Amino acid sequence: MKRKMILAMLTASVMIFGAVSVFALDYYVPEDSVSVTARFFVTGPDDPQGDEFSMVSEDETLVINITESTLIYFEDYVPLGDDNDGMTQMVREVLFGRTLAEVLEGRNLRVIYEESEHIEPVSITVLFETIVPLAEVEVEPVAEVVSREIIETTHMPFYDEEKGVTMIPLRAVAEALGYDVYWDGEQRSVRLGVAIRIWIGRTEAHFGRMAPIELSTAPVIVDSLTFVPEDFFRSVLGKTVYVSDGQLIAEQYSGND
Repeated sequence: MKRKMILAMLTASVMIFGAVSVFALDYYVPEDSVSVTARFFVTGPDDPQGDEFSMVSEDETLVINITESTLIYFEDYVPLGDDNDGMTQMVREVLFGRTLAEVLEGRNLRVIYEESEHIEPVSITVLFETIVPLAEVEVEPVAEVVSREIIETTHMPFYDEEKGVTMIPLRAVAEALGYDVYWDGEQRSVRLGVAIRIWIGRTEAHFGRMAPIELSTAPVIVDSLTFVPEDFFRSVLGKTVYVSDGQLIAEQYSGND
């Protein structure tokens, strides 16, 4: 069966607003065809740029020849190639600027083909996988705790359900971490040391001459105490503050100065 006859029988429809619908595939499959599912890898030339190249199965028992007329599509029937001008934009979006060889390299493919000396598949389906193994993937090391302080206080954090944020008493934690805390009643602001400053009702925190740091929510006063969102300690002081077994704990991790 000629590949152009196969492609002529492929019908597709694209939904309004650019949403891609499932493609109806109706192509002829010879009775003596074979279906094989395996992971395939590109083989020669070393850097294929066009639409014609060969691939070999992981166990090296099957070599297939990819040509410009090979019918290739994803498991949800989105094609990887088509002569229909109306498909040009969608195909470009699927490939994301990569060559066909780069898209297929190392993927699990379902190949339907006829037995012959030079196997040109009737169709290739790129199967979806939860995880596609990648060689030499660098994994970030797990951060280690470099300091840990147990905060002595009778005022514990509370959870603001409306804003979805845990609010933590500022003075108790800051003083335990070695900061002097100053309250400015006229400005309704709090200064830590000489460089850090926040305002009640305002979401920005100032640290020296750096650009203001935006907090998840503004500090508030509850029972004459200033409470700040937990991300204040992470973003400004480089600490993670939490409650464990009824204790308020502040930790600093490696790489978070």
